[in-house]
Amino acid sequence: MSAQEIELKLTLSESDTRALATSPGFAELAGDGAVTRLLRSVYFDTPDAALGRERISLRIRDNGEARVQTVKLDGGLDKGLSQTLEYENEIAAEVPDLRLITDDKVRERIEKALAGQVPVPLFETRIERTAALIDIAGEGTIELAIDRGDVRAGDKSAPLNEVELELKSGAPFAMLSAAEKLFTDVAVTPSKLHKARRGFALIGLAEATPPPVPALSKKTRITRKMTGVTALRSVGNAAADQILQNWEFVLADSEPAGPHMLRVGLRRLRTALHMLNAKKLGPEFVAFEELAQRFGATVGELRDADVLLSDIFLPAARRLADTPKCVALHDALIAHNAGKRKAVRDSLQSADWTRLKLYCLFFDLLVDRALARSGAEFRDPGVLEHADKALAKCWRRVSRWGKRIDTLTEEERHSMRKSLKSLRYVTEFFLPLYSAKKAKPFLKKLERLQDVFGYLNDVTMSRELLAIVRHQRAAGPDLTLEASAICHWHLGRADMAWQDARKYWKKLSKTARFWE
Repeated sequence: MSAQEIELKLTLSESDTRALATSPGFAELAGDGAVTRLLRSVYFDTPDAALGRERISLRIRDNGEARVQTVKLDGGLDKGLSQTLEYENEIAAEVPDLRLITDDKVRERIEKALAGQVPVPLFETRIERTAALIDIAGEGTIELAIDRGDVRAGDKSAPLNEVELELKSGAPFAMLSAAEKLFTDVAVTPSKLHKARRGFALIGLAEATPPPVPALSKKTRITRKMTGVTALRSVGNAAADQILQNWEFVLADSEPAGPHMLRVGLRRLRTALHMLNAKKLGPEFVAFEELAQRFGATVGELRDADVLLSDIFLPAARRLADTPKCVALHDALIAHNAGKRKAVRDSLQSADWTRLKLYCLFFDLLVDRALARSGAEFRDPGVLEHADKALAKCWRRVSRWGKRIDTLTEEERHSMRKSLKSLRYVTEFFLPLYSAKKAKPFLKKLERLQDVFGYLNDVTMSRELLAIVRHQRAAGPDLTLEASAICHWHLGRADMAWQDARKYWKKLSKTARFWE
């Protein structure tokens, strides 16, 4: 028997995996239908993993009642989502029988990979599986499996704590609806490796999960032929990917690029949801935008601590090298940064942001579900209509401040800086829809002006140094004079930067309204 298998695989902590089987969400969905079994699965391949190299797994699973031979053609995992071709047959023997595979092309592919070699057992998984078939009313049927156990090969082993949601019938977005109910109180991480790949990695025949790297913003790929929803999928998925990758990076690495790019991803997501009027799709998109905003504030505290150290303290301290206590102030900022990093990492590993993570993982399914619920009355205008309105609206906000640029208060400068940032994101998103000859010069001048406002914001934020030294005064020397010297150094440069802001504003104004 063969089937297209659509699954979501999530990794949980061992304690959360155990707690899930007794959680209210599980009880509500599974009712009395949950069954717990011990499963032993032996994976077969050549000693040099000829099948594994072709992304093919061959196993025999004993569930206590029957043995089942399974062949999977692995399509890989993307944000925990897996789409594989699966071929299952009951088997009496303890070794594979390729004759049971009824798909001639698949069988021939396996035989070609084996090249006459007889597959041998390489590793096995032993898991306690609690499974239930759950029905999401009006959407579909999902098989939920909670796995606790390990993968073994000789004297080597690795723990395996995983939850699988497999679509059995209906719409794929039923998996999102099930996940919302199940994972309210637990932190989840998308799995990166199938069980077979975990086994190959354990015995050194496949690469382990590569270390995370910071994810930069991807260029949007939108065209004038797109509708608003199609553009939302493109932009929203790119931002969601950036959030998830940098989320992982911040947990693993202390480089400032992590929190910076994570916050950028969150802002890009919020901009996409807002400018493409995603709230009309349903209330979950309003909640999505609010979650991204609150999460951005949490990550922003760490990003601000990084900026305080690298962009505010260090440039000034190099010029003030004769100030003897700059070393002590540097140590105080390092400690401040470490405290913020720990707080953010604790937050990222908590269940507080599980819904945000699920919406990023399931972005397309979230859109699909909203469209299914909205019915035929939903109007989806072309992306150009959204772009014209969003650019005009952002420009009105910026120009409201720009017309008074010579008299803006400090608070108003901050508001103009935020408006410039929104205008930049919107311009970058929609740039492919307009004449590059007109749009690119505007974007270039906008970037220069935003950089100046960014520095002016850093100058304002330098005052945070005084708050930090006041906080640690009881535990060490008084560093007020040193912190004040850093602030004054930046304030002296701010006047020059503000003159640049006036100049760049005038240039930007001359190239505006390229969308008209």
